[in-house]
Amino acid sequence: MRALALIATGLAAFVAMEGISYATHRWVMHGAGMRWHRSHHAPSTTRLEANDVFPVVFSVFGIALFAAASALDNVPLFWAAGGVTLYGAVYLFVHDIYIHHRLPVEVDDRRYLIWVRDSHRIHHTLGGEPYGMLFPVVSAARRSRAAEIEARREERLSSSLDTRSRL
Repeated sequence: MRALALIATGLAAFVAMEGISYATHRWVMHGAGMRWHRSHHAPSTTRLEANDVFPVVFSVFGIALFAAASALDNVPLFWAAGGVTLYGAVYLFVHDIYIHHRLPVEVDDRRYLIWVRDSHRIHHTLGGEPYGMLFPVVSAARRSRAAEIEARREERLSSSLDTRSRL
């Protein structure tokens, strides 16, 4: 039973991280941290962006949890630190590798990944919700509004390319 309790602790920490990620994204990144985060909402011009400071800062908390678990000889805290770290790894994979293609890794489309990617695109298109990453919640009305804006943007781009090709 102890093993199941430790695994449950790690999974609970993993799930709790979505709430922490949501709150951090909404009230820190889109608040006082917007100076760094703005680079993520602008077209990339370099391999690294100011927003990349956030994962470095966040990793300090994970390292601190592992250090505390070790210093206190606290096995459940170690498993919680593992859940937090696993969340960070999954976030890296989904957000930076799959959605934004920041590393040259090919990932097949899967229903879950497409849902998360489309939800994240809505955040970039409209701003605001969803702030969550791995379990984003987006209303049908918001999805529809983003689709309209993206279609108009695509239409303008297509029209612009047609004009240039005729010149």
